[in-house]
Amino acid sequence: MTSEKKNIDLSLLSVNIENPRFEMVGSQREAISQMINDQGQRLSKLAQDILDNGLNPSELIIVVKHEKSEGQYNVLEGNRRITALKLLANPDLIPDKHKSLLNAFRKLSERFYLNPIKDLPCVVFDDEQFANRWIKLKHTGANDGIGVVSWDAQQKDRFEERVEGKSSYALQVIDFLSKQDLDADLKRDLNKLPSSSVQRLVTDPDFRSVVGLDIKDGKLYTKLPPEEVTKPLVKMAKDLLRSDFTVKEIYYKDDRLNYIETFKKSDVPDKANELSAGWELTTPNPPQKSKGNPVISSLKSKSSRLSTARNTLIPKSCIIQINQPRINKIYRELKDLDLRDFCNCGSIAFRVFIELSIDNYIEEKNITGANKNDSLRKKVTVVADYMQSNSILDKEKLKGIRNALGNNNHILSIDTFNAYVHNKHLNPTETDLKLAWDNIQYFVLKLWE
Repeated sequence: MTSEKKNIDLSLLSVNIENPRFEMVGSQREAISQMINDQGQRLSKLAQDILDNGLNPSELIIVVKHEKSEGQYNVLEGNRRITALKLLANPDLIPDKHKSLLNAFRKLSERFYLNPIKDLPCVVFDDEQFANRWIKLKHTGANDGIGVVSWDAQQKDRFEERVEGKSSYALQVIDFLSKQDLDADLKRDLNKLPSSSVQRLVTDPDFRSVVGLDIKDGKLYTKLPPEEVTKPLVKMAKDLLRSDFTVKEIYYKDDRLNYIETFKKSDVPDKANELSAGWELTTPNPPQKSKGNPVISSLKSKSSRLSTARNTLIPKSCIIQINQPRINKIYRELKDLDLRDFCNCGSIAFRVFIELSIDNYIEEKNITGANKNDSLRKKVTVVADYMQSNSILDKEKLKGIRNALGNNNHILSIDTFNAYVHNKHLNPTETDLKLAWDNIQYFVLKLWE
């Protein structure tokens, strides 16, 4: 079976009436109409690209001689391109019901006539069945390696990085992990990571807050040492590589927030180890693991402020593993309750959550000097003293809760907490409640470690 390459005039090429894209039709005019119905505005996008960049020189039109019309050729492969060109040459082939498409091609045809494309590079086959073998391999997948093996999302990202000089957030994460000291099996399987799912997670600000990542000018940055930021990213990679993990588990915002809740303490970076300056995740020279006293930020000496732009009391990115069902339920409700609408409910639930957490801590640690029947002020004082004396939290980290104990007018004071429940004239504000949480978040986290 033979074939030859030759240039053929557009007018001599017929759109295939037996195109696999639609049912068989009776004429070329019907075939063009069916292509319009099937492709719609994609034809105008294709025509625009042809006008801007020309025809793809690596994809020749595949044709055979027309069985009835002398000198004509039937198009077997490239029917979309031929249809787009014929519509550029004659937009009136488009039925009036496709008004927007007709208008688009009328505008494009003005450019086409300034520099019309007439002779098209084609490959002419003597036998249609022989031509169909190559067409099948192009359109029906890998065929055990004989056909076209499509790129997965990660491979597409790598191509764009090489050709266009841009790297997706997913690829930056994968490349970072590939340079870390990981389990051999995990490192081997990094090329199987679904980059679309990694991208979905990393573009979520709550996920980034947990992981310790920031975005600037299309690059991922962190202020954490490599070993700290690696922990949550390894957890993510292992999850996404699980055979039973589906994109549904992280598709919507609520799904991703629920996924964040699956992170254990060992999966979350210790943000008290923040470095004094941020660094790009894909830098060839990341900070080295400290052998002595690391150069860290002011997080060691004072609590960092959280953003009060949120609408809930507890930030969505805050992860607390609570093993008591009812207290855990209150905690989850406080992460979902919108303070703009339920400020009073939030203040009361906040008070209940703190007291139940304190009671549980006293019981778990067998702390003497306080019991469930004591005032909340006394119980908090005893727990704070216990934490400081046992080096669980230092003086600075306990400042928020101690200030609340010592100032009756403080928003977090025990008296104010009680007033939220009993004083009909005291109206809590959402900002005050969120700031109150921010001041004691480290304290609460320690209650549940």
